[in-house]
Amino acid sequence: MSNFVPKPNSGTLWPNDRKTASNQPDMKGDAVIDRTLLQDLIDKSEGDLVKIQIAGWEKVIGGKNCLSLSVSAPYVKPEGGYSAPARQQPPRQRADDEDVPF
Repeated sequence: MSNFVPKPNSGTLWPNDRKTASNQPDMKGDAVIDRTLLQDLIDKSEGDLVKIQIAGWEKVIGGKNCLSLSVSAPYVKPEGGYSAPARQQPPRQRADDEDVPF
């Protein structure tokens, strides 16, 4: 028996090595979603559908190719659009009169 404890809001898709028909999935797996995140997404949803964001990374685990997943709230563009932070200029150093060569 495995002592594996999944990370919250993550999952893994594995190749379906029992696939016998084209209508069966190419990959299968599980995701575990934190109850608080899930409830928050349900509370903020409009209508009957709840949108989540899923990201995936191809990995090799235990010698098998898989797709590692991360689940999160969907990205929401900030009001007024995105603006990059202003570049910080280093403070100008003020020269004393003694440092001026003329």
